Amino acid sequence: MDQQMIRLLHRLRFLLFALPMAPVSAFADGENIIAACSPWPPYVVDGEKPGGILVDYVEDLLQGFGYSVRIDVFPWKRAIEAARSGNVDVIFCAEEGQAKTYGLEYEFPILISDTVLLSHRDAPLEASQVWHHRIALGAGYWYGDAFESRRQDVDTIEVVDDLTILRMVASNRADGGLMEKAVLDSLLHTYPELAEMIHVSSEPVTTQTFYFATSPATQIDMRHLRQHITKSRPKPIIQQVNSNAL
Repeated sequence: MDQQMIRLLHRLRFLLFALPMAPVSAFADGENIIAACSPWPPYVVDGEKPGGILVDYVEDLLQGFGYSVRIDVFPWKRAIEAARSGNVDVIFCAEEGQAKTYGLEYEFPILISDTVLLSHRDAPLEASQVWHHRIALGAGYWYGDAFESRRQDVDTIEVVDDLTILRMVASNRADGGLMEKAVLDSLLHTYPELAEMIHVSSEPVTTQTFYFATSPATQIDMRHLRQHITKSRPKPIIQQVNSNAL
């Protein structure tokens, strides 16, 4: 056997032993992933094909990781139950400080948002004046520790949706209302006749952080997902009074 053939056999033997030891790619390669949130315009807009600021962000991010993405829009309680059971892999609008309550794994902050105080233009209120007034707010919403720690100092009027808050303030049925900045911006643009009646606080009542969170019961390979997150270091969407950046 000549020397060239011997060298070739050595190379083939090396490859046969080396191939099983090759590292597995972290690329998802079309693996299905289900992400969910509750309806939250303009961040999450329900429909035949869900859309919105957060939906677009999550789809682009996960597709960039190689996943085949499905977005489900559920009422909040149902979304959490689906995540706990593993029927949903990701909740992409989980409130700060609620990981233990919801039983989720918080991966990275996805949204930092101001909650502002809206009031009637003829009786304007600033953020520091929220206390000891009749304030309309969303039933079941968490407005951050700074507000919730003094919730007893507010005469709260709990309502079903944000449009109702806007209408109550515009008609003087409430002294003020609490609303997330981008949600209020969207409503004021959609209902200019109500916008004419509204004063918006120049400072936030509170600033909240929302998280991209994963289900402990998910069947996806979390090692791969976390490798992608660590490598890409996704930045949160910023919605604050002093910033228009997304």
